[in-house]
Amino acid sequence: MNRPSGPTRALPARFLSSGLLLAGFLLVGSACSGGDETAPTPTLATIGSTTTAAPTATTTPEAPTTTATATDVGQDAEPAVTPSTTTIDGWTGPVHPLTGLPAVDGIADRPVLVVKIGNNDSKSLPQVGLQAADIVYEAHIENGVTRFLGVFHSEVPLTVGPVRSARSSDIDLIGNLNRPVFAYWGSNQGVGDEVAEAERQGTFVPMTTTGDGQEFFFRDKARGEAPYNGFVDAAAMAARAEGTAPGPVFEVGPLSATAVPVRGVGWRTPRREIDWVWDHGTARWLRFHRGVPLLDEGAVQLAADNVLLLYVDHRRSDADLESPQAITTGSGDGWLLRDGTVTGITWSRPFTADPWRLVDDETGEPVALRPGRTWVALARLGEGVLLGPDRIAELLG
Repeated sequence: MNRPSGPTRALPARFLSSGLLLAGFLLVGSACSGGDETAPTPTLATIGSTTTAAPTATTTPEAPTTTATATDVGQDAEPAVTPSTTTIDGWTGPVHPLTGLPAVDGIADRPVLVVKIGNNDSKSLPQVGLQAADIVYEAHIENGVTRFLGVFHSEVPLTVGPVRSARSSDIDLIGNLNRPVFAYWGSNQGVGDEVAEAERQGTFVPMTTTGDGQEFFFRDKARGEAPYNGFVDAAAMAARAEGTAPGPVFEVGPLSATAVPVRGVGWRTPRREIDWVWDHGTARWLRFHRGVPLLDEGAVQLAADNVLLLYVDHRRSDADLESPQAITTGSGDGWLLRDGTVTGITWSRPFTADPWRLVDDETGEPVALRPGRTWVALARLGEGVLLGPDRIAELLG
């Protein structure tokens, strides 16, 4: 492990081999910026010259209180972070399975609703209803851009969109949600055949514009032209759906003892510039898109309690030769962002019906999420960057 030369922490050596940084080197710099049509060169960046202790997150009595502290160390000591304790003050009842937050009205006895949501370009903005998702998966599609899968259970908004077409990556990804409803705006024939096979196997219940559930989809002319103006009446669809609640897909619990303070992380794809910056005031990770805040339909910046950057293998989809397919079973490296810190992890998921298992790269011990909402980036190896102080100042300025 690297030792700091003064009050500034050095990044532990385990991060140097996870694909975000080259083994044996720390390169100081800030992430590049560019437009949607420009392919940015991934930049290797460190935390910067200043590290800040993760703050104590204070919440209402019905929400979890997560305390995370980090002690800067001197020249002769190893970097250390005091493990947090996660408690739910005054709450002994059930918690929502996908967030770990108090289920004050009980756990909803309904299946998960998963919606494929557009993120292709500025015509997809703002996304509607995404802020209510328990989990947001973001995955590569063709042309170097990404698309969202919003996973709704503890809260289902009235409307979600813009709804877009299904991809091969979606099928295995949502196989651990106890037969969810999967809402999407059509697909090509090959993906349609894969969806039909998944339905026969009981993986999920598809609802789309050309099959069951088509009455819940509509176009909003105020949002421009197709395919960017398609939406789903999510609340009505969820009310009609038959099924039961899911089990947890991530473990929730204390902060890892090896977590290191960090201000921000970026994800760079050929036509995407995505940043997450820790906000001390809200104790959440703020989402930026192409250098500006990603806002919801109410002009509020989207944010997360946890951000997982998972390195997954990709191959060409058998159903669509233009589309990459993320392989979300097996194992790989990754980072967990929570409480203003980053922990190097290894993820594993042997079968599609299995929950995600995260272990600490350094100790081999299980790693847990903070109670709350989680965004998951399904990245290729080497697409992640640690943000330097210049980039963070640019984003927050």
